[in-house]
Parts: sequence; structure tokens; C-alpha cells
Amino acid sequence: KPFTPTEELTLGVLDHLMMGTTSSILRKTLMESGLGEAITGGGLSDELLQSTFSVGLKGVQPEKVAEAEQLILNTLTKIVEDGFTEDDIEASLNTIEFQMREFNTGSFPKYLSFNLAANTKWLYGRSPMSAVRFEKPLSELKAMIAESGSRVFTDLVKELLVENTHRSTVEMVPS
Repeated sequence: KPFTPTEELTLGVLDHLMMGTTSSILRKTLMESGLGEAITGGGLSDELLQSTFSVGLKGVQPEKVAEAEQLILNTLTKIVEDGFTEDDIEASLNTIEFQMREFNTGSFPKYLSFNLAANTKWLYGRSPMSAVRFEKPLSELKAMIAESGSRVFTDLVKELLVENTHRSTVEMVPS
């Protein structure tokens, strides 16, 4: 099912909590594991009707692929069990909110950025404005965090990543 704007925002903050900085738990765990050279996968991708989450490592030895996959699943389970600190949640939420309010596109034209964002919803029969309006989802997310804290995010990790068996492991080998 398509996510609501509030669910999309929540997933964006969750993605930042897990992958957004060098100290984010999933990113840090993978980098410190010694199993690969660099992080691959862009984390959350929500431009299509069915969102995806991808993460992995570049340069994993063939005999270590299963170990890397298990490390990812174990880390996600640890997130469900331990949650996130209030400081981490606040930092990620502030970062995402700042990015939405600033909407800094650099040298890329703003109108084109708005158009591309709107098209991600419009293509699937949803309101194109839902891609650019964030005040209501932001206030709803803040209220959910005030009420449930880290559970807002850990419940999503459990439902969408840990208990969801709709996943694949891709091993690419250059020729």
C-alpha cells in the first residue's frame, strides 16, 4: 500500500537515524565490520510506488556475503530491541526538518526539483502537492514521537525490515 505523507516522513527520519551520518548505527556497524570497503545502497528509495531500502558493502569476499547479510539483519534486530536515544531522534528530525525548510538545490533549478518531487506522486494518481507539503506530516510525526518516543521508529524497522521476508541479496562479481 502507498505510504501516507506522515509515514513517508517517518521513514525518511528513520533512514537518517540508521544511515544518515558516520555515527548512525547501521552505517557505523557495517563500516567497522571489516567485511567490505565501502557502503553501497542508498538506504530508503521512495520515488516509486513501492518503496525500497537497500544497503550493503562493496568489496565483500564471496565467502563473507552471508556474514554481511547476517550482520545487517542482526543490526536491524538490535535497533528493534534497543531503539534510538532521544538525542539521536532529535538530531535526525532537526536535520530533516532543516533540509525541508531550506530546500537548497544548489545550482539545480528549484522549479525542476519541485516538479520532479511532485511527479513521484502524480504518476501514481496521488496529489502532486503531497510531495512538497510537509507541515502537517511534520507536526503529526512530532506528536507521535512525543507520545511513543523511539517506538515510532522501532516498530517500523520490525514490521518493514526485520519481519518482512520480501528481500533479496544481490552479489555482483565483475568480469
